[in-house]
Amino acid sequence: MSSPLVFLKACALLLALALVPLAVFGFCCMVTWQGMLLSAAFGLLAISPLLYWIGDERGSMLQMRLGKVFFLVACVGAAVACRQAPDAHTPETARIHSRFSDGGWHYNRYSIGSLLPEIDQLNLGYAVAVAFDPFFTRQQRSDLAAMTDIMYAEIGADADFTAVGSALPSIYRELCIKEFRDGHYFHYIPTSVDRTKPTTALVFLHGSGGNFKAYAWLLSKIADELGITVIAPSFGMGNWEKPGGYEAITRAISDADKHAAIDPDQIHLMGLSNGGKGICLAESTAGPKFRSLIFLSAVFHSRVRPAELAARWLPRRVLILSGGSDDRVPWEYVSGYAEKLKAGGLDVTSHRFDGEDHFLFFRQRAAVLELVAGWIAAESSARLPASH
Repeated sequence: MSSPLVFLKACALLLALALVPLAVFGFCCMVTWQGMLLSAAFGLLAISPLLYWIGDERGSMLQMRLGKVFFLVACVGAAVACRQAPDAHTPETARIHSRFSDGGWHYNRYSIGSLLPEIDQLNLGYAVAVAFDPFFTRQQRSDLAAMTDIMYAEIGADADFTAVGSALPSIYRELCIKEFRDGHYFHYIPTSVDRTKPTTALVFLHGSGGNFKAYAWLLSKIADELGITVIAPSFGMGNWEKPGGYEAITRAISDADKHAAIDPDQIHLMGLSNGGKGICLAESTAGPKFRSLIFLSAVFHSRVRPAELAARWLPRRVLILSGGSDDRVPWEYVSGYAEKLKAGGLDVTSHRFDGEDHFLFFRQRAAVLELVAGWIAAESSARLPASH
């Protein structure tokens, strides 16, 4: 047997041993037919060369043909899945848009983050988190999977949200140590809003794991109720302290204003989990002065002192929402930081959700949305006290 053939057969064996278990694991985590199809195609693509070479070794034409059939079926399955992937283009009259703050278009329809439905990526992430995250329990996985499956079923029934694609490709680029700062953001504009008249805007900074479409979906309820727009910039895995985090926020606001006029005095900034770090870094350079600040299950930036933040934010007000049983961001940490902000003269309103963990936004979405909507409505109409 020639050495090139030995090498090819060895590669086929290693490929199958490495990728087939991953394909089976992925298939078991999928909830959509597109996700199942991609996983199956991935597995067949991995095993087909091995099956062909085994047939060749044994002189079995049946096995060799079966290897070829598996390969063709895998290619057809992958092609079907690719055709189902949205290109993220939505008409300007749509309610939700994927935009890029530089005015260009950088959406890759055929990256794994775009091809694999977002709900499948979430369920895959839950399974991995159970294995590697000591704070993530099987019960949390079960609860979150049930909640997000329902939520994404609702999202899937909305043509605009289905067409807008996913922001998750950027997380894979960051994980692969590639450039992820492409200026992407979700922009939600209710049908009731006159896009030519300056309107209140809510800017939302996502947490670790990426800018899930479910966040924009939830916040669209507030936007529809109050007649405001939502701007949700994407920043890879949500490490807002990395270079370019603040610019991602300000550039998204500037570009969104070109599509639906924004009242510069009525921009509210909200951060979830690691998005709290983004809030702490906001206004550190020339840019918009946010009307109010909303921390949700938030992490505060360790290198920015509360007294410094209080001095910078006066006389604006702050809303803090967090779970009483959050093991990632303990209430003692949150309330202690809030007290330091108050000591700096800042007006802070805190709300503790007893018994709730870090996934408060999903678990208590109705209550959270009601509190945030009430806060924005009150702060938008309130007269700010004079700064000290």
